[in-house]
Amino acid sequence: MRPGSRIEGLLRELAPQVLGTLVRRHGQFDASEDAVQEALLAAALRWAKEGVPDSPRSWLVTVASRRLVDEWRSESARRRREETAAALEPPGKGQPSDADDTLTLVFLCCHPSLSVPSQLALTLRAVGGLTTAEIAHAFLVPETTMAQRISRARATTGGNGRG
Repeated sequence: MRPGSRIEGLLRELAPQVLGTLVRRHGQFDASEDAVQEALLAAALRWAKEGVPDSPRSWLVTVASRRLVDEWRSESARRRREETAAALEPPGKGQPSDADDTLTLVFLCCHPSLSVPSQLALTLRAVGGLTTAEIAHAFLVPETTMAQRISRARATTGGNGRG
């Protein structure tokens, strides 16, 4: 009889016993079954190299229990990370955080309560990335005048008014 077949037979014999123990202790058949399968695989690999331990059933129960607890901890940590991420997302917003909001910004800059020159100046500043000096030069007005226009436009659209 080859050594691998002895281990295989022992594992077949012990598998239902170990599964029964875990189900009785933890009450979750599917999770216990997965943990036992992982313990059986670990045993097959380790025992072939190091030999069968003095109490193989206890060894399997211990390894399977640890795998089960590790899985629960991992699942709990994943849930906490998801809850934290969900809490950081503004309420009612189901959009991914990396969504491109440029179109929303264009509509905000072109708010109907703004004059057309203010809409254009605010759009060039917020969307186009031009400086206040560049916009003033294009409008042929002093920079201070353009800064005030952009500041008033921001305040009208709900911005902070700082230029």
